[in-house]
Amino acid sequence: MSAPAAPWIALAAVAILTGSEARGQEPTVGDVVSVTVRDGVTRSDELHIAMRPEAALEALRGVLDHQPERFDALWRAARETVNLGMLSEDRDTARRWYEDAVAYATRAVELEPDSAVAHQWYAIALGRKALSRSPGERVDLSVQVRAAARRAIDLDDASAGAHNVLGQWHAEIQRLSGLTRFVAERLLGGATFREASWDAAELHLRKAIDLEPNALVHRVALARVYLDLEQVAEARAELERALGLPDAAPTDPVTRREAASLLREIGP
Repeated sequence: MSAPAAPWIALAAVAILTGSEARGQEPTVGDVVSVTVRDGVTRSDELHIAMRPEAALEALRGVLDHQPERFDALWRAARETVNLGMLSEDRDTARRWYEDAVAYATRAVELEPDSAVAHQWYAIALGRKALSRSPGERVDLSVQVRAAARRAIDLDDASAGAHNVLGQWHAEIQRLSGLTRFVAERLLGGATFREASWDAAELHLRKAIDLEPNALVHRVALARVYLDLEQVAEARAELERALGLPDAAPTDPVTRREAASLLREIGP
């Protein structure tokens, strides 16, 4: 006896039959593919909320097998591959996930160049890719990261993820050694590096927190900035707030461990 169909598949079958009957036609292959694609995207969101990024990505790959140009599946695939990269304990595996994330997000941006969510995930994917590389490689990617984050914010100032990326961009540039920054500015076309400041890093990360107050990742990023500035009390406060929040994203357990580790380093 075969296993019963998953509820979302059963609902898809009902939708196909209902739609076909309304047209007075037999259901077609196109009907089946259309509903399967729609339900695959919905299912991926359910799995994302359930903190199962690998299963969510598999659902999206099923969608993209049928419709490789499906915008709503592409940016979600970028989201899940970023999550899988952050969850990976192996550096090389994480790099591969981030490469996949950049590829998905790039295609989403190409399809919808005026979509804030596409540019947001492109910025996040590029930012994660940069953070997984050496300082020299980060410099090469940083101009693209800033441009992607700025574009997302220009399209929608409520893009919390883009504000996070831009805040971390300012912080990462400030963390570069003087020599690396000089070479980047003068020889690698990194003139925008001169705009980087700790004030801007704090401003954008604060904006991200205002938009998503329950996101651990924003608070931990801001805490790191405060530690760079030797504002220990402010860093401790953000880390304690982060640890007091419930997990709401697949990567929150990793971010929570990072927050706890930073608090231990700070000490009482």
